Amino acid sequence: MKAAGLVNFEEGYMKGFNPEVALHEQADLLPYDTDYEFPKERIEFSKQLGHGAFGIVMKATASNIMVHEESTTVAVKMLKHKNDNQAIRALVLELKIMIHLGQHLNVVNLLGAVTKNIAKRELMVILEYCPYGSIQSILMKSREHFIDQINPQTDEIEWQQYSEFLAQRNSANNYTFQRNDSFHNDMETGIQSGAQIEQLEDVEGCSTEDMVMLPMTNLHAQRIINTTDLVCWASQIATGMDYLASRKVVHGDLATRNVLLCHNNVVKICDFGLARSIYRRNNYKKKGEDLLPFKWLALECMSDNVFSVSSDVWAYGIVLWELFSLAQVPYPGLDANEQLYHKLRDGYRMDQPQYANQIIYDVMLHCWYVNPETRPSFYDLKCRLNAMLPDELKDHYWQLNETYLAVNVMRMERNKTDYLAYLGSPDEMAPATPDCVSVISS
Repeated sequence: MKAAGLVNFEEGYMKGFNPEVALHEQADLLPYDTDYEFPKERIEFSKQLGHGAFGIVMKATASNIMVHEESTTVAVKMLKHKNDNQAIRALVLELKIMIHLGQHLNVVNLLGAVTKNIAKRELMVILEYCPYGSIQSILMKSREHFIDQINPQTDEIEWQQYSEFLAQRNSANNYTFQRNDSFHNDMETGIQSGAQIEQLEDVEGCSTEDMVMLPMTNLHAQRIINTTDLVCWASQIATGMDYLASRKVVHGDLATRNVLLCHNNVVKICDFGLARSIYRRNNYKKKGEDLLPFKWLALECMSDNVFSVSSDVWAYGIVLWELFSLAQVPYPGLDANEQLYHKLRDGYRMDQPQYANQIIYDVMLHCWYVNPETRPSFYDLKCRLNAMLPDELKDHYWQLNETYLAVNVMRMERNKTDYLAYLGSPDEMAPATPDCVSVISS
């Protein structure tokens, strides 16, 4: 039970909570909020969205999980094998982090959980669902029809008219919702629909085509991706990561495959609470028992196994490169190995991607500074990307996030205790496993 993180599951064990230890190493010590408990019998499963060595994600319908909505489409994470201590603890960690994280427009939000039979190792995590899938898959399918709005003469973005842009991006089936509990019943307006986890883990060695993936239903029949989209998404990702950083959460695997598209052209970051999983072989390099996203790793992650907000900033630079190359594989023509590490250490950086201007490329280069302390913060990145957007678009996303922020204020008024506030800055913490073998041998 202890190895699986199930001891004192509901009440937690805050006496053992260490402010100098990274959150993902001890999130199972946090208390469980029973307001999130949801009856299993009110969930009707439909189809599998993703699967891997440890777990699965199911599309489902949850009855009365939202105020003023009899049934809601959700994504449910659950375990494949209940006797796998590593998988159980990973899901427990994710659940506890999401409970105490609070809510934000640009992250996947928790809707509920099934934990009544946690002692029997039955655990389900109910998450927001989005019909459009990952940004990576959207970009790959948009290459032939992408509209480049950067003027080659001035290197400036020729913005699409705001009203036209939003009219094209807004889906006809937008809806709002609230959680159906005493806390959220007081809310006057709902939260915009969110995202689903497109896949929990890929089977090692499988290609994207081999996986059970969410179909891109009618997305590309409705609209064509352009430069305005890319900047909007980049801004929102920086905003979401700034929120995670403010809550002492280190992502560790930021990539376009872990960013999902929702209604209103909103993107949400997923898998930020999940421990290291089994991933595609061509993207990840094995280190001990873990597989790491080598081409998204900062130098200090490769050499010393140090993961921090600053290493997430490096990964954000890779995400920008993915966005403005339309999801090309980073470091084209180079293998994910020790030779790449040495090239990066000696100053090599990727060239400016095809659809980025100099301003955007400069942001990437700043994210890839060798010294983590000289990289920009996510707050700085958020401000820089927001400054590129027309005021109307900035206001659009700010207004969508207002209700999420109101939810967090009401939660704090009810619970009083913000357990994550006890933690120090993730950038000031020692490596989570300092005695492990680094990715790079020298």
